[in-house]
Amino acid sequence: MNKRKGLHALLISAAAAAVCLMQCAPVSAETTTVPAETTTAPAAESTTAPTEAAATVTEPETTSATEPEITTTEAVTTTLHEVNISDPLTRIKYEALPDGSLCLTEYRWESDELTVTIPEQIDGKTVTKIGERAFLYCYADTVILPASVREIDERAFVNCTFLQRMDIPEGCVRIGEEAFSGCERLSTVLLGANVREIGKNAFAGTPFLNGQTGDMVIVGDGILLQYRGSSAAPEIPSSVKTIAAYAFADHTEVKILKLPSSVRRVQDAAFSGCTGLSEITLSDTLDELAGDALIDTAWYKNAKGDYVTLGDHLVTFRGKKTVAEVPDGVRVISESAFAGNAVITTVKLTDSVEEIRADAFQDCTSLQVATLGDHIRSIESGAFSGCKTLKYIRLGHSLETLGAECFLGCPFLTEIYLPDTLTQIGAYALGYAKNDSGGKYDKLRNELVIYANAEAAVQYADTAGISREPLPDTENTEPAPEVTTLKGHGETGHPSGSAWIPAAVLGGLLVCAGLVVRGRKQKKTS
Repeated sequence: MNKRKGLHALLISAAAAAVCLMQCAPVSAETTTVPAETTTAPAAESTTAPTEAAATVTEPETTSATEPEITTTEAVTTTLHEVNISDPLTRIKYEALPDGSLCLTEYRWESDELTVTIPEQIDGKTVTKIGERAFLYCYADTVILPASVREIDERAFVNCTFLQRMDIPEGCVRIGEEAFSGCERLSTVLLGANVREIGKNAFAGTPFLNGQTGDMVIVGDGILLQYRGSSAAPEIPSSVKTIAAYAFADHTEVKILKLPSSVRRVQDAAFSGCTGLSEITLSDTLDELAGDALIDTAWYKNAKGDYVTLGDHLVTFRGKKTVAEVPDGVRVISESAFAGNAVITTVKLTDSVEEIRADAFQDCTSLQVATLGDHIRSIESGAFSGCKTLKYIRLGHSLETLGAECFLGCPFLTEIYLPDTLTQIGAYALGYAKNDSGGKYDKLRNELVIYANAEAAVQYADTAGISREPLPDTENTEPAPEVTTLKGHGETGHPSGSAWIPAAVLGGLLVCAGLVVRGRKQKKTS
């Protein structure tokens, strides 16, 4: 308790100094209100054409616009709630999230608080997220979170050295990296059954983690948090549902791995540094396979063919052709599977594909045509973001979800048909680009038309101010447009079409000017 007493003394000194200042200067009898702080979206890629080969493309302009209804957890405003010294809310900072809920961003601990209770609602809004470093320097023994919390962000409780017990709410689905790292007295953690993701080193340095026994550290609802064995072919228990991030990190001795049918998720970098892992099998029940889960393994490096698959997941595309025809039997396009490919112009998916994961086709800068099959149910956040030449996409008749920023920065996409099955559209999914200078979202001035009847699509279009037309009674059967070579988008990275002409003319003029000057100098010297 000495540390906490020292902090208490510092607080008393600060309070005394504040009283002295108040006596020296007149103050109003009214309560002082701290003005609301504001934050903007993080800086992002510019939507104007790059200075390389694409520099000659004339893309539709952007303009500031009313933001659409947002269903992600990206923060938009910050408020410091000040009331009076007896109100615990005076020590809370929070952000209003786009879905109307709140993220707690800072809790200012007071030395007499051994138990901290976070309210479920503040100003009538529900607290659903604990932000990064929110409890930094909080020395309470116990922190009670409301049942409404769904996420605990990176380093939220890092170095809370007096924290002894943490009950993770049943509704929480995610615990970020190093969330409780350095909590040297944290011995008891009760994980809710719905926790699906635990980040790297989330409980590093805690008695809770150090006290776990056995080769397989399994916590919560079947989360394999850490492997501590030395077997070349470890046997994963059938109780395991999730292989957590970095669970097998740097186990170079592991060579063979069979995932039981109970495993549904393999998360970020789960096998990072497992350079000896050459054989891995899994069942068709896998729902999630992170794009970088196997990237360090011998299996990944030795995989043959253009399409690297594991079970029914397409892990990555290695082809160099302009047309990518995903083989039948693939159900999931994994995270970042095609990301950054500057060659493909056309993607064709079969009806077996049901899910496209986050950033799957991000920054495929030559992609113009995508036909996704008739059984696509979800397209996750950023899946086609940065596809700045995309002009046609067919979404089929089963689509339910379009993730946030799904088609962000796609200025040539001027019409899209959304089926009646659609129930959710994330923030800035259609008709937007990111402003690099201000870090904000700009509305594309590309005359985008959304053809849809689904309520989610109608609401999105109305809120964003995007043109919408009813979905036609008869399906649009027009074939996909032909792939063209747009100015400044040659496949080799050099200017295409007639984009080379101005540069060639200018270059010729400069050469001629140089010869004339050189001739004059030689004439003078002679």
